Amino acid sequence: MNISHEIIFTSMLQTLISKYGIMLTSKDCAEALGITRTLDERRKAAIDCPEFIEAKKGIMFPVQNVVNYQLEKSKQCIKVDY
Repeated sequence: MNISHEIIFTSMLQTLISKYGIMLTSKDCAEALGITRTLDERRKAAIDCPEFIEAKKGIMFPVQNVVNYQLEKSKQCIKVDY
């Protein structure tokens, strides 16, 4: 099954927006990406983390940055045939 990058991006974007809105908190971002304790550590070290915005309420992650980050990470996965 081969789904285009645009379709995957759009469906992921719509899903995250419907669940969290257009800006994700650190907690929401970590939940969406399936990483728990390491997101803030990664952000502080400026390595392997979606782009973020420092706001008055804390750190916010624009949903399109989270989707782009996840798609880039998925390109690094290895396909395994059973």
